[in-house]
Amino acid sequence: MARTTVKKDSVKTVNYLNKDFNDFKGNLIEFAKQYFPNTYNDFNEASPGMMFVEMASYVGDVLSYYIDSQFRESMLAYAEEKRNVYNIAQSFGYKPKTTSAATVVLDVFQTVPALNNKPDTRYSLNIPAGAVIKAPSTATTFRTTEDANFKFSSSFDPMTISTFESDGGVPTKYLLKKKVKAQSGDIISEFFNFNSAEKYAEVRLGNPDVIEILSCTDSDGNKWYEVDSLARDTIFEDMENNVSNDPQSAGDSNLAPYILKLKRVSRRFSSHINENDETVLRFGAGVSDNPDEEIVPNPTNVGSSLPGSPSFLTTAFDPSNFLKTSTFGLAPANTTLTIKYSYGGGIDDNVNQGEVKQITDISFELQSALLSDSLVQDAKDSVSFTNPRPATGGSTGESVKDVRENALAHFQSQQRAVTKDDYIIRAYSLPAKYGNVAKVHFVQDEQLSRAGMSDNLERVITEEDIGTTVQSLQVNKIPIHWQLICIHLGTTVIEN
Repeated sequence: MARTTVKKDSVKTVNYLNKDFNDFKGNLIEFAKQYFPNTYNDFNEASPGMMFVEMASYVGDVLSYYIDSQFRESMLAYAEEKRNVYNIAQSFGYKPKTTSAATVVLDVFQTVPALNNKPDTRYSLNIPAGAVIKAPSTATTFRTTEDANFKFSSSFDPMTISTFESDGGVPTKYLLKKKVKAQSGDIISEFFNFNSAEKYAEVRLGNPDVIEILSCTDSDGNKWYEVDSLARDTIFEDMENNVSNDPQSAGDSNLAPYILKLKRVSRRFSSHINENDETVLRFGAGVSDNPDEEIVPNPTNVGSSLPGSPSFLTTAFDPSNFLKTSTFGLAPANTTLTIKYSYGGGIDDNVNQGEVKQITDISFELQSALLSDSLVQDAKDSVSFTNPRPATGGSTGESVKDVRENALAHFQSQQRAVTKDDYIIRAYSLPAKYGNVAKVHFVQDEQLSRAGMSDNLERVITEEDIGTTVQSLQVNKIPIHWQLICIHLGTTVIEN
């Protein structure tokens, strides 16, 4: 029986290095001469066949250009289009700055009555951050970014005391002075209505050049918190170190006037900047039954405290499980969100010294009881502000090149602690209002050599990781009310 054979076509050599019109045209001509010598051999510029060759070269040139352009725009170091630079930068964790607010250090004054030839500190006020002071000459609005707390004086936040009034040489009233930072920006509130829950709902703020989102609350009074990404479900909450906030730490309020508490939040949102310099807020994807709660990392709280109940204190566990929820945050539903934010900035916000003095919005905190109402009101009325130095720093937002370079630098750092020096710097950079770190020293921690422990603790990178890891380790007690543990390749930072 005869066998039938099928002749396979020979593989033609194709040049894949063509990048522009002339390369495509030249290689198409060579391709035709090599594989179709008897079909077409008129390569005159005026021949109809050359028209098709040049048209194919034109298409190849255009496609090559856009492929190269798309590839270039996918890399932050070479991207040029604003939309691409913004998207890649924000995927790296860097948020472009569409404007720069002017900053200034304000002198804050208040008077208190005298008591036994000393200031009566019961009438000392705490002016929370957010006080609004205006420069009347330019109508520029400034907002304080930190508390002006006259209840304490320390090396990082000193308070100057001078005699304000006296009677026969005996002081009857004292003048207290502190310094507080402030930044420019007009403040406005916008309202957004939500009906049924929608996954990853977005709202767009009406004003460009948003400086900072100050607050977000719903119609039920619940607070929504801004996070770096919706996957992050914990925040650090800053609060004054007093009896009502933390009775155990209040005794050391002179050393650490403020404390940090880790809090799990299901109501959260993230903000993004689009190519039109508009701020877009993005919310979560579902509904979680887990309540918001403060998390105190303490191994003794694991398990039930009832007699005879099972306890897991001797079992290895992943401490980060206490901080996780099953969704990317709540999706707002059947409510109205009130978003308060500041916007503006620019070079016009730089004002001269002595002009920031008109108080337009302020609040006070005074916890002492059984005080004279008239003296309390007199203390509140005595509060005044002024800027001994001009406000500076106001400018236009970052250019595309600035965003690209800053995003590259941000991605390289990633707020990570990797080397020994990284951990030392992170420990020393603890804000002074939470207490001062005198020394940082590395010692070998034998606990990490135990079976199973190193697997759970080999990757501690961010401050949140540090906060969760403290649950499963024992460290020396320190008087700064924020135990900071840094773990890297079997080493632990011990603060003394």
